[in-house]
Amino acid sequence: MSKKQLNPKNQQANAVTRPPVVVVLGHIDHGKTSLLDSIRKTAVAAKEAGGITQKIGAYQIADPAGRRITFIDTPGHEAFSKMRQRGAGVADLAVLVVAANDGVKPQTVEAIAHAKAAAVPLVVAINKVDLASPQDVAKVKGQLAKEGVVVEDQGGKIPAVAVSAKTGAGVPELLEIIGLSADMLELKAEAAGEPEAVVIESSLSSQQGPLATLVVQKGTFKVGDQIFAGEVSGKIKALGDDLGKRLPEAGPGTPVQVLGFSAVPAVGSLVTRQPTVVPGGTPSPAAVNQPAVPAATAAVLNVILRADTQGSLEAVKAALANLKAEGKGINFLLESVGPITDSDVRLAAVAKGVILGFNVSTVPSSRKLADDLGVGVRSFPVIYELLEAAEKLLSGAQVLEEEKKAPEAEVLAIFTLHSGDVVAGVKVLNGKIKYRDRIRVTREGEEEDVHQGKIRGLKIGKDEVQEVKAGQEAGVLVKPDFDFKKGDRIVVS
Repeated sequence: MSKKQLNPKNQQANAVTRPPVVVVLGHIDHGKTSLLDSIRKTAVAAKEAGGITQKIGAYQIADPAGRRITFIDTPGHEAFSKMRQRGAGVADLAVLVVAANDGVKPQTVEAIAHAKAAAVPLVVAINKVDLASPQDVAKVKGQLAKEGVVVEDQGGKIPAVAVSAKTGAGVPELLEIIGLSADMLELKAEAAGEPEAVVIESSLSSQQGPLATLVVQKGTFKVGDQIFAGEVSGKIKALGDDLGKRLPEAGPGTPVQVLGFSAVPAVGSLVTRQPTVVPGGTPSPAAVNQPAVPAATAAVLNVILRADTQGSLEAVKAALANLKAEGKGINFLLESVGPITDSDVRLAAVAKGVILGFNVSTVPSSRKLADDLGVGVRSFPVIYELLEAAEKLLSGAQVLEEEKKAPEAEVLAIFTLHSGDVVAGVKVLNGKIKYRDRIRVTREGEEEDVHQGKIRGLKIGKDEVQEVKAGQEAGVLVKPDFDFKKGDRIVVS
């Protein structure tokens, strides 16, 4: 993850100006993702389970002056230190977000250290000023000074802006400072020649296959290019931006999602159009570990770990590995990205282990198989819930607590209204579904959710209603529109 391409001193005469890559760092719940939402006018934060960011993201915007800026959003939870470090490693500039009503916290200090280690300049965004007083803002500046971050109005050289992600106050000033700071860095890169990019996140989709989010450092990647990331190779089938728009190519400073790798590439790996690993070399960390099957003992809890992305897998495994209770530790039978499958259940049964998932689904047949074989299986949407469950198991809990049953409805029929809207006729199976609920849609035979969205309308007969209870039938409209099929399940998430 070399800075060579990002250093103006190493640029060639025919280099072109490129967008700055800005990493957003800070403590959990200090409003990093919400601040990006305010900038992007989207709702990324609202989609995060538990209201916190648990994976790295990359986005590009145009500021009011028309300058393009690439942002890298990172999690604030202590378990995701490596993600923050990786974000700082590919950035030109770091925005340190500190909540005015909470002040400098452990991950704030860690973020400062990551920025210093990566040798990237800082801009401070003191967020949540709508919930704080001028004295709170002054206190934050004093706390930052103790950590070596002295802002301009206190005699230092680091810009600081008071902002509110909720009201948008200060956001234009923050963008202006970022733009001016980027101008001073005179960021340039080769748009021609052999391209290079860094994998900042990767995952496995049952519908599309391996996916990777890259930040291009130099050159231009195009659809059809042969690509290599360590021992993983492939051919670019599609390039997309953070909003899902297809792109024909991606140049320096651009964040892009790539479809076409033969396997999930390791986070942090360099992507090129030429092989970078000698055949027979060290296997990619993204490869599925082939485990031995040791018997469970009084000192060992056997765990199969599944996660939604390679970065999440890395973080969750590290957090679990640090757990210990009653002298008992965790032995990882298998860790990989993707949904929980039949083979996971069979392995756990043989080894008398449990299966822990993070933001993944369980194949329907695997859920039944787990029940038949007596294997504990549970997937968690928030990391601290997963860690709490693991601690209970290490402390002597005999079984993994079952997931709370989410409200669910079955699609019985599909109708098209005169307006063109598609309505799913459903029967609520348990709980109650409500107007504006966030939902996901599962389908028989599909390993992953086939749709995620929001309920934008509920009808019983011709009447608009706010909620529908178990046993009732209703018409459901979702946003964005989706091509439902009979038998689909709508699950409130």
